[in-house]
Amino acid sequence: MTVPMQNQPNISVNAPLKLTANRWTALDGLRGIMAFFVFLAHVDYDVFPGPIIFMDTFFLMSSFLITKLLFKDWRVTGRINFKKFYIRRAKRLFPALLAVVLVTTLVTYFYFGRGLKQMLHVVGALFYFMNWLRALEIPSDYYLGHTWSLSIEEQYYMVWPVVLALSLRQSWYGKKLSWCLVGIIIFCVAWRSAMAVKGFSVPRLYNGTDMRLDSLALGALLAINYDAAWMQRWNRLFSRPWLIWLFIITLLIGMVTVDFRHKQWYIWQQPCYELISLALMIGLLQNPQQWGLKFVFQNRVIVYIGTICYGVYLWHYPILLMGEQILHLSGLLLALVCGPITVMLASISYFVLERPVLQSK
Repeated sequence: MTVPMQNQPNISVNAPLKLTANRWTALDGLRGIMAFFVFLAHVDYDVFPGPIIFMDTFFLMSSFLITKLLFKDWRVTGRINFKKFYIRRAKRLFPALLAVVLVTTLVTYFYFGRGLKQMLHVVGALFYFMNWLRALEIPSDYYLGHTWSLSIEEQYYMVWPVVLALSLRQSWYGKKLSWCLVGIIIFCVAWRSAMAVKGFSVPRLYNGTDMRLDSLALGALLAINYDAAWMQRWNRLFSRPWLIWLFIITLLIGMVTVDFRHKQWYIWQQPCYELISLALMIGLLQNPQQWGLKFVFQNRVIVYIGTICYGVYLWHYPILLMGEQILHLSGLLLALVCGPITVMLASISYFVLERPVLQSK
């Protein structure tokens, strides 16, 4: 997607603050839908190989929201409060993660008899380098393997706020930083495609932080330019209901046709679906409600799942593995048993642990 930034003004601390929304209900709905399909993919990859599409959407959405939050902090206070940012990240993410790690460790240690030498996945999950254990195929248990995505996010957020703060201080926030992000996106796509052509392993292509920088950079690029006049024209275009449904249908087709185990995904399919996800997200930021979109993306059930989706993501994978290995379930029965358990644990995590800790002083 071409980014016409020649008319983008330089952003200063004293410029008027754009009062864009802090929360978009339709994005909560999109999170809920993505969490549901990722759950189905982990039930049976052979039936649903393509929900990997939504992992890049998660990264894109996360980077967009975090960049907006950081920029709001800058506009209000004249600086990015790193201490406040990282404390909030820790309060938001770590308690729920620690609970899942504790339960998983107890089950794998006492029920399956895993020794301490097999507990490297616990350290990888808690210290956010699980993705490199998987990418480099370092032997470790797999019950917490799904925390690879959290590792990529936190590695990114150790660097991005600093880069953003430096760009703001140097008045690079608008056009210059945007072109730098475009360069990162192009490089990442080319780098990933070249590695796939050269025959690098699927774990390396799937889990490496360098393999996901394009989706993270796309989210930041959208946040930086969201209030620009040229971007509002794209917003109005992509928020047309028929076009949103076209994006949705394309993604649904992709969920049963693409496969992350095939290298053509990394060569050309992934960037195409990232752009479709970006366009869908831009459209949903306008909270469109026609043509059944309100029912799909803003109904109470799916918005609720989106609200607790962090817990859903954390709990679903070890619960599914326990259902397979302890209860010997598979297929539809596995989904029907483990789905409600996952939602229950995620709800408890959200109301008893995540929200109280986040709101605490």
